[in-house]
Amino acid sequence: MKRLSALILAGLLAAPVPAQAQTRLPGTLDFDLLSEATEDGVMEATFRIHNPTENKVEDLQINSRRNDAVSTTEQAQEELAAGTYPYYGASQSIASIDPGETKEVTFKVPLSLGQEPTLAMTEPGNYPLQFTLTGIQEGQANSFADERMIFEFNAEKAPSAETEDAADLPEEPNALTVIYPITSEINIVPGETGGESLILSDDHLAEELREGGRLDKLLDSYLDHDLKGAGCVALDPALVDTVNRMAEGYTVNDTRPSIAERPKRLRDSWFNDDASQRGKPGTGAADAKAWIERLQNLQCHMPLPWANTDINAVAHVNNDFLTYEALNRTYEDIVGKPTSTLLLPSSGYVNHKFKRPALVANNTGWVGQAATFDASLGSLLNPGAGYTNPFLRYDFAQDSPASQALTSAASVSVAASEGDVVAKLPNYLSPETGEQVLDTATKLLDAGKVRPRAVTDLPLEETDRPLGTPYEDESAFSDADIVRVEQQARYTDELTNIMVNDPAIAMTRYDFTLPLRRDLLVALSGDFNDRLSKQSEVLRTLRSSVSLIPPGNVYTRVSESSPLLIVAENGLPLPVDASLIYESETATLNTPSRVRIPAKGSITVSMTANMPNVDRTNISLWLATPSKQAISEPVNIAVQTRAGIVSVYGVGAIAALTLILALLFRLGRRKKKSS
Repeated sequence: MKRLSALILAGLLAAPVPAQAQTRLPGTLDFDLLSEATEDGVMEATFRIHNPTENKVEDLQINSRRNDAVSTTEQAQEELAAGTYPYYGASQSIASIDPGETKEVTFKVPLSLGQEPTLAMTEPGNYPLQFTLTGIQEGQANSFADERMIFEFNAEKAPSAETEDAADLPEEPNALTVIYPITSEINIVPGETGGESLILSDDHLAEELREGGRLDKLLDSYLDHDLKGAGCVALDPALVDTVNRMAEGYTVNDTRPSIAERPKRLRDSWFNDDASQRGKPGTGAADAKAWIERLQNLQCHMPLPWANTDINAVAHVNNDFLTYEALNRTYEDIVGKPTSTLLLPSSGYVNHKFKRPALVANNTGWVGQAATFDASLGSLLNPGAGYTNPFLRYDFAQDSPASQALTSAASVSVAASEGDVVAKLPNYLSPETGEQVLDTATKLLDAGKVRPRAVTDLPLEETDRPLGTPYEDESAFSDADIVRVEQQARYTDELTNIMVNDPAIAMTRYDFTLPLRRDLLVALSGDFNDRLSKQSEVLRTLRSSVSLIPPGNVYTRVSESSPLLIVAENGLPLPVDASLIYESETATLNTPSRVRIPAKGSITVSMTANMPNVDRTNISLWLATPSKQAISEPVNIAVQTRAGIVSVYGVGAIAALTLILALLFRLGRRKKKSS
């Protein structure tokens, strides 16, 4: 113990000026941990340093610091958010770095006793660890950046540490369940409708699916670890569906052609090159097919909400079709029946009542029954979650993926020493974090420190806590956002209802508008404004493709018994049942009770009319649903009857003829008098 005290004192005396005494300029230099390996009590860490400024930085130095080992996930959370890191270890000088320059530096940090300077970790445990980057810029000493992590120091990493005896193992190990999400950004070009080929806005999914890509690594890593039944993959049905469609071939383009566009005349297309509008073939079909085939090897899988959408926001929208697509649409026809139907809200809590139990943080409230995970562990695995204490939230974006992965793995180890563990990893999981957590879970299981527990064996609990999260969730959608989605969902339902299914057409009206509903779910997963505005634009285009074609400025009838004729057209791929509604101050029309406009076609509608004996009558006409909801924009026509025109002209002609005859009669009398 005296030796430890002396080492710590020596470290403190040799330490550089503490960061608290220096000017803190966060983000001035980029400082990221690239890799870490520990052997014989020495950590070898490789960092990347980049200088994006216009000034040279001199006397750069990386410093290592730590605090006492943590025994609870709550302590780990506090240390990352506001730790002091009082014990100093080795440091390394890097001379200088020029503007725009990037350097990779390997730093050896002794951890155990027997080497100086050392961080003096004498006992296996999980230690808060910090690396700081300091230097001099324009004559001023600055602390530019830091990397924080919870680092697991165990017997395997220290040559003099004693291995754990079997007698030290708990009599009844705590249970471990690992939920391992696999999802990604779904970049289908907005405005898709049923029956269209797949168009992606970019080919990033192909990059993630090919060997060494993110999705490839995530799946490989899980399949390479034996969790003895403790693990279950949470699959995004939207991702599975999209990748399955990619396997059949797809196009990459930033726009999509409108299915309601009227055919162009030949002469209009002579000088138009549509090659740029057609996009280019995607490159990931083969990798997509192979990835889907590997999903068949999963022993346990469960669905995430569609496109990782916010199920609380969906419930707030209160649209039955949207709720069904978010919660009940799975990948059963591609991968097989899910092992569990437990709801997995991305927010970690629920603020509405759902028909199925959900997995939520244990500091939140819910209605009915739910499975829970430790909120502190959840905060370490998914920092910034809406159920975490705002004063303890730590922005992991300040740290590199390698640091985040080390923290996540150590956090699972800490939680396993406290009690039963449900490790719900973040939905947008990095391969580094996934690999580290699976390594830790496998070691805990192999060592007998925990026992596996299947996700189907998680106990369901009830609570009397208020519904939802105890803290403000800054990432939750606003009421104004919900109103916009609610409006678009209603418009989508109305578009569905104006069409009718046709036995001769394989696609149903629900299938046609289903992708438009999915656009709304994607909007509620983060891509809000752009996705919603484009979905709204497509809805307007589709709706306007059902319209009346006016006969011209003035419609002339041959006689009062002549019918009025008007053309109704339909650009949708299914028939439309509509009624003709009119508005006129003087005329009365006898319209058909219902008009069926054929798919991608038109029909001429005949109507009789009772009109007053006037030169012209104005009528406003539009198409509406049987429940009188407007479908098309009104068209205004002016009607005149040819018989009326003839009678008016006839009276004028008779009057003119009478006048001429009178003049001739007077001229004749004058001639007689003259003679």
